[in-house]
Amino acid sequence: MATSTSKSHPLLLASAAAYGILALGHTTKGLEQFKHPTMNTLPLALRGASKIGWYEGSGFFLIMTTPGILNYKWAQTGIYDIYDKSIAGVLVSLLAAAGAAYFKSGDKATATTLAVVAVLQGLGVRNAMFV
Repeated sequence: MATSTSKSHPLLLASAAAYGILALGHTTKGLEQFKHPTMNTLPLALRGASKIGWYEGSGFFLIMTTPGILNYKWAQTGIYDIYDKSIAGVLVSLLAAAGAAYFKSGDKATATTLAVVAVLQGLGVRNAMFV
């Protein structure tokens, strides 16, 4: 519920844009990886699981437009209720966990990107919360 005391929250606006960038980056990275010649050397089940996982991940990043929209809304209104606070917490957790997994697999660039967005999201939420 927005009140006349609500203010703009630029970190959440930046988070909204970051989710769009993550979705595009995920799609581009997957398309590049599946063109790699070694993909065809994997056993069929492993190659299939890799592609299926990427498609599932693409669905996840398509779903990420929702957090982008939520962040845009929160940038205008702030975050008031336990539901929005919970959603924001889940988003930060997902980003951090995915970043850690990429770091562990040696993809430090993607890990760093996800960590930056997790911090941006977390700081934006903290600054926009109304108790």
